[in-house]
Amino acid sequence: MPKNTYYHYDHEACTFVEVKPTPARFLKHIAVVVVATLILASGATWYLWSTAQTPLEISQQEEIERLQTQLAASTEQVSTFASQIEALSSKDRELYRAVLGADPIPEDVLQVGVGGARDESFDRFSRPTSRVLRENVETFDQLERQIALQSQSFDELFVLAERHQARLNETPAMLPTSGRLTSGFGLRVHPIFRARKQHNGVDFSTPTGTPVYATADGVVSFRGVSGGYGNLVKIRHAKSNRETRYAHLSRFAPDVREGTRVRRGQLIAYTGNTGLSTAPHLHYEVRELDGDAINPVTTFAPGVSPQEYQELLQQASEDNAMLGGA
Repeated sequence: MPKNTYYHYDHEACTFVEVKPTPARFLKHIAVVVVATLILASGATWYLWSTAQTPLEISQQEEIERLQTQLAASTEQVSTFASQIEALSSKDRELYRAVLGADPIPEDVLQVGVGGARDESFDRFSRPTSRVLRENVETFDQLERQIALQSQSFDELFVLAERHQARLNETPAMLPTSGRLTSGFGLRVHPIFRARKQHNGVDFSTPTGTPVYATADGVVSFRGVSGGYGNLVKIRHAKSNRETRYAHLSRFAPDVREGTRVRRGQLIAYTGNTGLSTAPHLHYEVRELDGDAINPVTTFAPGVSPQEYQELLQQASEDNAMLGGA
């Protein structure tokens, strides 16, 4: 039987009859095949187009995922910085302001550094991307406001610290001379008048000519002879509301005059036996600016003599030099 030969059964002749191909039948067969092929090809193309990605699309998708990961890590890191600034703010409120006597930051001012307006411009992105972007922006916004608030607070504390340091510098806090403390503060029998009188200072027994040092920063308000004090130097320490007096001096340091600004530990005079005095010594007083006397012993740093104070200054200068300080 020849190939591609087709037959049909003829019921009238009761036999198989060979089918002769016609052009119309052949064309119809070809059309069916072509249409089926096109349908299959279109389906395959659509499937590949909808599921497959180009190398550029794959690269872009990887880039987006990497950026999302990095952005999330940055947000977490910035959140850590924000927590550290909050801890610093807490120390500011609970320690620095307490030490320096500063008023606490008002609650309504503190709230400026909390929260923020919601940014809706990210809503058009996918939910994960929108969430990460929004958290990042909100964290940066909060961090910026916290830093501004803390910077303003530190500026205020810096001014207060400078004032506090100046007050400490003008607070009497060392021994004015070397020698033995021979007479304390309070009622005693006056060595000349032989009567009980208030002794408003302390006496140091020293040989004439022993150096006398300023016990705090201040301005010389008097240098000269003053009754029973003999040769007297008064130093006004305005920032600490104090005045110190150094009496019975033999002579004054040449650069110390009324109006001269002196520093703690600076040489101002030499001990003597002038005024109402029975032997060479230094009479030293500490008073409030309104005149009330204070027991000088309460102002002495623990046993710091002028020499020890100078040694401490020298050591501090050497330490600063080693550390590159000014």
